[in-house]
Amino acid sequence: MVALTLAFVAGLAGCAPAESSSPTATESPTNSWPVIDPSLIPPAATADLPLANAADYLTSYSDYVFKIGTGPTWCSINKDAQFAICEQDEAATQYDPIPTPDSCSYSFGYQVKLVAKAPAAGKAAEFTCSGGYYADASKAKTLDNGYSIKVGDFTCYTAGQTARCDNAAGEYIVLGAKAWALGN
Repeated sequence: MVALTLAFVAGLAGCAPAESSSPTATESPTNSWPVIDPSLIPPAATADLPLANAADYLTSYSDYVFKIGTGPTWCSINKDAQFAICEQDEAATQYDPIPTPDSCSYSFGYQVKLVAKAPAAGKAAEFTCSGGYYADASKAKTLDNGYSIKVGDFTCYTAGQTARCDNAAGEYIVLGAKAWALGN
């Protein structure tokens, strides 16, 4: 039993993200989750990325919603509730399915959420169990490739058809048709 526990802990240590915000192997709570090629995970936004005017993406319900290129992904930032969420159309996803936990009876693996500060008993970046979309992106503006948007403690940007959002602590989420990542 001790050997099994040590093997499990050693396995988890290999999944921890690097100190920097550069792409690393995607964190996975179990070996059954697909692994995304690190080259598909955009690095943290750099200061030289053009900054979009956040007000252009503000909706009537106080979220900042933007589409990512012509792909199936869009993101929302809620400054008041202190989270960013990226989601996409399940049918357009090109990565292997992420196993749905027993506690979820809805969709899983198509929506990632990042909070400004990780809760004491949880993580800042996680997949959500969702019975529907958080935001309607049908009328959202597109955040152009290579542009970033900053709202409160969150900075998001687009890299091709993939979005990356970071909080002030350097924790992040990535979502696109071919890639996902949770940086805790």
